[in-house]
Amino acid sequence: MQSESFGKITKITGSKVTILVQYSDVVNKVSVDNFVLNYVSIGSLVGTRLVDGRTLVLMVEEIYEHALEPYISASISGTYDNVLRKSSFGTNAYPLIGEKVFTLSNDVLGNIFAPRKDYEKATIGTYIYDNAVSVGYNPDVLFGKHLGVYGNTGSGKTCSVVSIIQHYIRDNPEKDIKFIILDVNGEYRTAFQETEYKYYEFSSLRFKHTILNYPEYGRLFRASEGIQYPALRDSITSLSAHGSQWWDLDTLATSLKGWVNSTGTDSFSKNQINGYLRTLYLRIESILDDPKLMGVINTQDTDTLQAILESDKKVHILDLQVSIDALDIVLYLLFKTVYQYKVAQRKEEVSNPTHLNLVLEEAHRYINSDLNETKLGNYYIDKLSREGRKFGIGLVISSQVPSMLSYEIVSQCNSVIMHKITSKRDMEFLRGVLRISNDAFYLQMSALEKQHAIVCGEAFSNDSIVRVHDAYPLPMSSDPVIENK
Repeated sequence: MQSESFGKITKITGSKVTILVQYSDVVNKVSVDNFVLNYVSIGSLVGTRLVDGRTLVLMVEEIYEHALEPYISASISGTYDNVLRKSSFGTNAYPLIGEKVFTLSNDVLGNIFAPRKDYEKATIGTYIYDNAVSVGYNPDVLFGKHLGVYGNTGSGKTCSVVSIIQHYIRDNPEKDIKFIILDVNGEYRTAFQETEYKYYEFSSLRFKHTILNYPEYGRLFRASEGIQYPALRDSITSLSAHGSQWWDLDTLATSLKGWVNSTGTDSFSKNQINGYLRTLYLRIESILDDPKLMGVINTQDTDTLQAILESDKKVHILDLQVSIDALDIVLYLLFKTVYQYKVAQRKEEVSNPTHLNLVLEEAHRYINSDLNETKLGNYYIDKLSREGRKFGIGLVISSQVPSMLSYEIVSQCNSVIMHKITSKRDMEFLRGVLRISNDAFYLQMSALEKQHAIVCGEAFSNDSIVRVHDAYPLPMSSDPVIENK
């Protein structure tokens, strides 16, 4: 269950524990210059005995030398019950000064990191210090709530998202869950087997604009509150007055002109009103002049969400390689469609509804902290991040620039996977918004190898560094090759 001791506790301050490393036959690979110690490194777990027989689990934060003696600074991670073979966060007891510290066996590490028996087919990878130890997660939290996946370009972030989905749907084919991937870079089409996914070209997407209400149309067309919004509202009312749920967006400008003619008393007043509506006309024209966008939103066809729900495929990839303006509008309609559908299901008390998980790739493009840049994209995704859990909607927010994301949305991520991040701004942003047990992890973020990540949060039994499972097939996100050109 444990190795022989390699040191003893010399100081306890709050959650920090100082350990004096003692030379012994068991630990014989210690160098004062570069300090190499068997099985012990930054981020690894060690243990000490509590008076009630449990093991206090400590995470190594620092290895240093003082007065020519090697020391380890560790933080309290949790406790391990040797009888029940279960671990838990935190502690209600402390060890004595002088208590021996020992490395943890594979058996103990396996119980600490492994998923519970009812989640035994949910693992993300292997423990970095022992590839025989699988690191599990709770899928009810990882997919049922919200997950953040962050890392520099080329760090393995996209492959990690693919790996998690691949392994889960293949190991748990009976689970009623659908992943909707917003593919803004065209990377995911090669990432799944043919029987697992359905790909939707942008031109085939269907999200009706008529799902919007008056205030939402106001946001869509950026109508000011003076005269533009009343004019827009009355024009839409006139177009939908015949009882139909759908009306043709192409007729909106004509309806607005009719409103002006009915409102203005003479040519001067009509020209003046048209002047006030000029920016509204321009916004409408910019949408009408995009035939690809109009094909998606100005339609009476069955919407894409319904097609997804009726499909037997687990993964649905939406091609969103379009302009930021078109992307913003389509996502606005998509997020509202999903939200409205799930709210209706809850009101109808539908039993065991299909769980939806939205994978927001390159999320900083449309979920950012600058609300003036994207007035639409943030609106419903913010509602989904705050309320989606209770409706059966989970989010995977993936980004290489987390500091550009909305703080309010990122703070709703219960679990996080962090790959290599070198930007100090991004590191500090994550430090301020996330719960993580060990500050040493922040110092390691900039040195992580590809395919390695720090996992933390509610879905994981313990914060740790893992080697993420291989993905097969791979997404189209490989590094460019220049040398052989």
